[in-house]
Amino acid sequence: MSMQFTIDAWEPAEHDTLEICKTAGALRISVDEHSLTRNEDGWSQTVKQTVRVSAYPLALWLAASWWRLRWEPLPSTRTAPSAWRLAHEIASAGDGFLWPRIVFACDGVNMNVWSVPTTTASEQPIQYLSDSHHVVSAEDFTNAVDNFLYLVLDRLDAVQLSQTELKSLWQEVLEERNDADTSAYRRIEAMLGFDPDEVDEAVVATFLQFGHEIGGPALGEIATTCASVSLNPLAHLEQIHQVAKMKGITGKFVVPDSAKNRSVPYHQRPWSRGRQLALMLREELGLNGEAIGDADLSALAEVRQEDVFGETTPTERLPLGIGIRKEQDDHVKLVLRKRNRVGRRFEFARLLCDHLLSDETDRWLPATDAKTARQKWQRSFAAEFLCPVDALLCKLGDDFSEDAVDDAASHFGVSERTVTSQLVNHGYLDVSELEEQTGPRSYPYLI
Repeated sequence: MSMQFTIDAWEPAEHDTLEICKTAGALRISVDEHSLTRNEDGWSQTVKQTVRVSAYPLALWLAASWWRLRWEPLPSTRTAPSAWRLAHEIASAGDGFLWPRIVFACDGVNMNVWSVPTTTASEQPIQYLSDSHHVVSAEDFTNAVDNFLYLVLDRLDAVQLSQTELKSLWQEVLEERNDADTSAYRRIEAMLGFDPDEVDEAVVATFLQFGHEIGGPALGEIATTCASVSLNPLAHLEQIHQVAKMKGITGKFVVPDSAKNRSVPYHQRPWSRGRQLALMLREELGLNGEAIGDADLSALAEVRQEDVFGETTPTERLPLGIGIRKEQDDHVKLVLRKRNRVGRRFEFARLLCDHLLSDETDRWLPATDAKTARQKWQRSFAAEFLCPVDALLCKLGDDFSEDAVDDAASHFGVSERTVTSQLVNHGYLDVSELEEQTGPRSYPYLI
């Protein structure tokens, strides 16, 4: 998919600052042929693909929010903090314009773009009509933003407004993007949920140093887990340190070399990448459509099934599950946060996936609640590896009743929600069958 921010025609306005007036025009934000700015104009009684606003405040917001837009994922909570929304919702561009309700959230590989129509009760003169969810590559989103910023800056140059806040801010962002050390610093800031220079340098330095110990890619997963605008990220990091110090279960992942060497394209949609890897591994293990039992599953890490899948005494919920690779050999320590057998099977499968897909420099294999591409790969892999959809359909036949779902969950050793999710994600059930609803289908959280 291709994304664009364009101005179909410049239409200078009056009664505002020169930057605002001279960059007014017909804005169109689109993904492929779908216009996210499609609206019904109450004054002219017509439906338009563009909306008349000033490009300057939108460009300024995109420049100011660039690091968080590119690197901060969707919150794992049902609601989004106001600080997160200010950096990810176009309405934050402000300046008195009626902006479309569009949200951006990047999982590290792809940018998710949601838009919802104006509520029917609204008496605004412009009623936005787009109700959609699109996924574009992070690279494509970056190019779309870059092109729009250059378009606006060229317009400002053309009307003799070269020295603006936007120009200096965007130049600073570009310089930071082109400097490896500064770029790494800004990424961690964003993953922690902060705007540039909003958090103490010592906090970011601590995380960057930690990255040298556990691996750069793994650090990104840890940082997003520690993201908070109200809590001290270092306090949460200390909790994670304590998890890593727990006894855990020591084993060694053993999978056929042929499975490890079969590549799955990195830029595929996360659910597709995880599912393909699961299907490959099931094929190499000769599972066909069979359910995998505790003994066979634990054998993939050379651990005793009662150690890894036995029920454990409930304790305070851990912030993550984790696998820690040993430096000297191929062994790994597993610390699972789930307490029941079904949950531990699913988490074990997630860590197996992370072992297969993660960078070799990563000493840590984190399984978190974050909505990053890496966590999505883990979840889709675990669902398909433990409960392959084709085998699930054979088991269910035409019976998708609650009792049939319960029986299937028991057969495959997964939760009822995993069964339902598999059916929903592959189009066999409507999304309304899932318990967790976060508002309008095209919006990612309660608003």
